[in-house]
Amino acid sequence: MEKQKISLVLSMGGARGIAHIGVIETLLEYGYEIASITGSSMGAMVGAMYATGRMTECKEWLCSWDKRKMFQLADLTLSRDGLVKGDRFIRELKQIVPDVPIENLPLPYAALATDIVSEQEVKFTSGSLFNAIRASISIPMVFRPVRTEGRILVDGGLLNPLPLRHAIRTSGDLLVAVDVNAPIDNGKRRRMNPYKLLAESSRLMMQQITRYDIERFKPDILIRMSAHDYDMMEFHHARRIIQSGAEAARKTLDQQ
Repeated sequence: MEKQKISLVLSMGGARGIAHIGVIETLLEYGYEIASITGSSMGAMVGAMYATGRMTECKEWLCSWDKRKMFQLADLTLSRDGLVKGDRFIRELKQIVPDVPIENLPLPYAALATDIVSEQEVKFTSGSLFNAIRASISIPMVFRPVRTEGRILVDGGLLNPLPLRHAIRTSGDLLVAVDVNAPIDNGKRRRMNPYKLLAESSRLMMQQITRYDIERFKPDILIRMSAHDYDMMEFHHARRIIQSGAEAARKTLDQQ
């Protein structure tokens, strides 16, 4: 029997975006064929892991992180561009995921970044895969932006947290979206501090943009995970986050 093809769109979400690994594994387990991937920020990174056939190795790498490992990879710096260079992180990632031309990947792939100068989205569908990832994950005031050809590129989720409008469609496919920033109340009480207040404010803006795009582009399948389940910087909980993604996918797919 021919597998159902899907055009997969993966949201931003910081550490929560690791859940995309569990979602992809579950989609494959349920017999879907991923025909294309489009992602913002962490969604772009996990999408690249799958597209290069290195998701298992990347999963093992991410699951090895603890707080000490996070600090080592942070590559802290004090500059006008941000707090984290990201160079060490990218160097380690390059040891696992090959930096190949996007157009040479076995399936269509797109990563979204934001040009802070022109205030426009930038869609990477060709050229260096790592340049695309590096630009797409450049959270303002955290990672250094990518400066290229007169542009200053930062996190794609700034303008498009769930880039449905950029999905690469093929005949007969289903549009499948994964939103790890959903406004689902998990019942946990949240204490507010300056960091949490900033994070909550950012979350509300992301959710409003996402809500509009979901209503406009109407994915055939929408897999959602609460924005309150994990903090954006809790990479040391990778194993649990992946499991949460798998559980969210199964719950949704079992209702199809």
